Amino acid sequence: MKTLLAQCCCGLALLAGHAAHAVPTYHVSIDTAGLAGRGLMDFTFLANAGATPATAVLNNFSGAFGAAFDRSPGAAGGIPDGIVLGNQNGGDYLTQFVDLGGLFSFDVRFDGDFATTETIDESQFDATLYNDDLTAYLGGTGSFAEFVLVPQLDGIPGQVLASSPTGLANVTQAAAVPEPSAPLLALTALGVLGLVRRRSSCRRH
Repeated sequence: MKTLLAQCCCGLALLAGHAAHAVPTYHVSIDTAGLAGRGLMDFTFLANAGATPATAVLNNFSGAFGAAFDRSPGAAGGIPDGIVLGNQNGGDYLTQFVDLGGLFSFDVRFDGDFATTETIDESQFDATLYNDDLTAYLGGTGSFAEFVLVPQLDGIPGQVLASSPTGLANVTQAAAVPEPSAPLLALTALGVLGLVRRRSSCRRH
């Protein structure tokens, strides 16, 4: 019974820890109605030398994406299935042809311990529109979506700073999946304890 109780308590502690460290997802949408023809949409994840290892996970793509134009060796997956980019050893990128004139969107989240690791080095993810030979920006100079991963510093937890430098995109934090609250965890613990006591009582009889 003691072993079972210890295992249950450990599981509840892990559940509580997961609730406290939920990873936010960001939704990026961009309207290219003011643009025409073919262009390139580039996704790049870079970091300063001492930045904590992290990955950018992109999925839920929509819009007129075409074939891949170029990618780094470490970039995994593709559009529309999903992309994983790392920030180490020069970072990763994926550049995709797009047919302009409509709406595009995707979701992105960042996995890693940057928010709880003490360092001064940041990581940055950018989504940018170029013309079809990468010689000029489209829709404004710079990235249409930018995410700066600020690490923990002097005990202050890190965070993700999201923005649209060109003003062309709408960047929002997607609704978080509801996590178990403290009262729910407490009720779960009582239920587990009740089950353990019942099993012990049955064995005595």
